[in-house]
Amino acid sequence: MAEQNRRTAEQRRAREAAQREVDRFIAYLQGLDTIDQIAHQGRSIMGMWADFEGKPPSGSGFSGFCVLADKLEKIRMRNMPAEFARAYERLRTMAAKSPLCVEALVVDRFYRGRTKIAIDPFTEQRREIHWNDPACAQLLGCSVKVFQRRVSKGYSQLEYRLGFREAEAA
Repeated sequence: MAEQNRRTAEQRRAREAAQREVDRFIAYLQGLDTIDQIAHQGRSIMGMWADFEGKPPSGSGFSGFCVLADKLEKIRMRNMPAEFARAYERLRTMAAKSPLCVEALVVDRFYRGRTKIAIDPFTEQRREIHWNDPACAQLLGCSVKVFQRRVSKGYSQLEYRLGFREAEAA
């Protein structure tokens, strides 16, 4: 019976490739998030209007808007590795058909095995939360078994898309 549950070298390679693909997807999403965060930094016309109490300041010849636009353009033009963009497209198309599986894969790779430190506001004691299956399942609002099935099915679908499996996972 234990023999059936052992993975072959090919199965391990397929799982590792799928995990790398999910890691690239997460890194790509985090890169996009950074662009959005930077876009919201800096001064705006309305912000300056409020800062100067409705009286426009006299010009100094310096335009802070150009600096922010230049930062954004540099970030947009940076070369994101092609495999990251392919991973993003692959998982985005997979999410169109089975969003719950992709969500479970991302939570599994991003949170599992990490420790979250929390401070109890009433007792001010430090509390550690370990991200395991029950914690990940709670985050997604499902049972542990459902979470595990989604992760397993998601990896099967991703391995198929990467060319490691036959049509069984389609």
